[in-house]
Amino acid sequence: MHSFRTAAFTAAALCFAGSFTVAHAQTNAEAAARRVQAVRVPNGSITVDGRLDEGVWAQGDAAGDFVQMQPVEGAPATAAHRSEVRFRYDDENLYVGATFFEDEPDRLVTNDLKRDFPGARDGDLYVLILDTFHDRLNAYNFQTNPGCALRDSQSYDDGRSVNANWDTVWFCESSVDEKAWYVEEAIPFKQLRFPKGSEQTWGVNVFRLIRHTNEQTVWNQIPRQFNQFKTSYAGVLEGISGVTPGRNIRIKPFATTQGRNDGRRTLGDADGGLDVKVGLGTNLVLDATWRTDFSQVEADAQQVNLTRFSLFFPEKREFFLENQGALQIGPPTGFGGRNVNFVPFFSRTIGLSEQGTPIPVVGGLRLTGKVGRNTIGIMNMQVDREERPAGLGFLPSANYSVFRYGREFMSNSSVGLFFLDKERGTASNRLGGADLKFYPMRTMNIDALYMRSQHTATDDGTAWRAGFQYDPGLTIYTVNYTSLGQTFRNELGFIPRQGVDILTGSVLHRFRPRVLAPRIREIRAELPYSRFDRNAINPLTGHALGLETETVSPVITAEFSDSSNVSFQTVRNLEVLSTPFRPQGIPTGRTIPVGEHTFYANELSYDPTNARRFAPAGSVRFGEFYNGERVGYTAGMRVRASEKLAATVSFSRDNIDLPEGVSFNTDLASLRVDASFSTRMFLNAYIQYNSVTRQWLSNIRFDFIHHPLSDIFIVYNDTRYQDGLSPARTTQVPTRALILKVTHLFSF
Repeated sequence: MHSFRTAAFTAAALCFAGSFTVAHAQTNAEAAARRVQAVRVPNGSITVDGRLDEGVWAQGDAAGDFVQMQPVEGAPATAAHRSEVRFRYDDENLYVGATFFEDEPDRLVTNDLKRDFPGARDGDLYVLILDTFHDRLNAYNFQTNPGCALRDSQSYDDGRSVNANWDTVWFCESSVDEKAWYVEEAIPFKQLRFPKGSEQTWGVNVFRLIRHTNEQTVWNQIPRQFNQFKTSYAGVLEGISGVTPGRNIRIKPFATTQGRNDGRRTLGDADGGLDVKVGLGTNLVLDATWRTDFSQVEADAQQVNLTRFSLFFPEKREFFLENQGALQIGPPTGFGGRNVNFVPFFSRTIGLSEQGTPIPVVGGLRLTGKVGRNTIGIMNMQVDREERPAGLGFLPSANYSVFRYGREFMSNSSVGLFFLDKERGTASNRLGGADLKFYPMRTMNIDALYMRSQHTATDDGTAWRAGFQYDPGLTIYTVNYTSLGQTFRNELGFIPRQGVDILTGSVLHRFRPRVLAPRIREIRAELPYSRFDRNAINPLTGHALGLETETVSPVITAEFSDSSNVSFQTVRNLEVLSTPFRPQGIPTGRTIPVGEHTFYANELSYDPTNARRFAPAGSVRFGEFYNGERVGYTAGMRVRASEKLAATVSFSRDNIDLPEGVSFNTDLASLRVDASFSTRMFLNAYIQYNSVTRQWLSNIRFDFIHHPLSDIFIVYNDTRYQDGLSPARTTQVPTRALILKVTHLFSF
């Protein structure tokens, strides 16, 4: 317990220091922020039909005079693409009426009608950002396109982290004529969280992308190196008074039935469960789930692992994606680099085995929200026992607890305390610590993290990291250092390597030559560096084992005016193998030998814009692979027949030749078909082949939104092995499942 008292003292000291840092002062940008008035209208005076023909839309001012983020930062929006956005409200809803002038309406691009449509920037786009607490950190975001498909999200940490899987009830209709496209929205106040008080002052910003010219405009100016969710640059929405967020109670029961066939027998079963969301006051939300079901979640994209360590798969399950900002420990995933080396809390550890097999979730509770400048996140989940293969029996059921408290200081910095706990039978893993996100200016990020672990199978351990990033505009400087102690254990996080010290850094510079401006919008040159040192002690020398991996990987990227990209990267790898290495796909009995391996690899890739009806993509890989050679390629094409139908096909192959005549190849193939019959009915088919696992995997999902946030899902899953054989050359039979799931939301 002494170690945990030390950790608690360190964490408390960090919080104490943060709370007494320089007090928040209004910046020049805040004082100069644009302001727009919302106008109260009689209840029922607006019909959301996308036409803006009610007389109340002519009252009051509009958010207009947009400025460019790209291509000419700070310049007025082109005259042919002016934008005007008006705000009205009554007792129940905030109404938004937007007019987006367009001199070539036949060139508007609508890529998708699906709810939470992917690739938002692949077509014309309008985004409304609402910072309802006016804390310049967090916001609700409402995005749509000319077809009025719904895409909503939450952003945290001044836009550095975005949860695209947050969903709420809102309404949208659009129309197009010869001079503009129009959007009319109704956002119920009971779906939002905002402070108590008769007068409301919210942060607001509006972003527009004109796809056929790739002009990006915004109402309150944001420097182009940031995204549109940079809340600290938002303007101000005034005039809302006498409204309340409602009771904010949601009850969402579900029922599911399925039939499964494992090649020997057909089984069927039925189940049901419940999700409940209750607003506590105006700032806190309590979520409860019972017999949680994720059968409608899309299958993971297959990957071939040619590295020595675990690959990262993103979280896709709705319950764990909601309000995740309150439980985020440390910087957002990928901060300061592309590699995911240390994620302190990773929700995929709950309800999924190490092989990705679902484990039944009995239920759980989550409390999240803000009280003043304090953020609270508490979650407890109970999962059922875990079935193991090959007759190994069951692992006991497990309980997971997560607690995080954060305190904001200055304009948008924060410091936090956290505690994680996993209990399974007599085994436990407990972790405590503190994290800091400090932004002395909007172009500078400093983060720090300290954790201490207790595990029943090993001694106490520690982990810490510190990071710095400076982005004044054209050049970004980043450096991060992470130390994972040899006895540090975290079964609630994602840690590909145990017992290492990790140094990563990069310098990125943007070139915007005027002479190339009509064709090339930006050239980015980046020099990333990473080094992994094993910190275990060598018993023979008494010193740390030392260098394990080192990479230097300069890359240059050209972004074209249509937002497509071409990049070339060369990588110098140094890998020190202390044990033989077997990459996926290598023939049985073959390995890459122990020793120090220095090898060079290169990749040339093209990433298209999906705004085009035909969007080919591809990459070529060539160079060395440890003590051998590697040649590979990826080729793909997306074809968009209309906003209602698109298909994407992709094939990837790597050929690897090693000494002594050892050769092998790996293949990945996929076909995705996305059909949107309307903004409420969708069909998606995702078929994949993986030559390493010798599997064909099919995931076909039909979704009908019969009521806001209420769905009827029909899902078909099929897994079969090539020639009926698994990688171990043992006979495997196909498995199939047909699932029906019905949900219905009751909102109060």
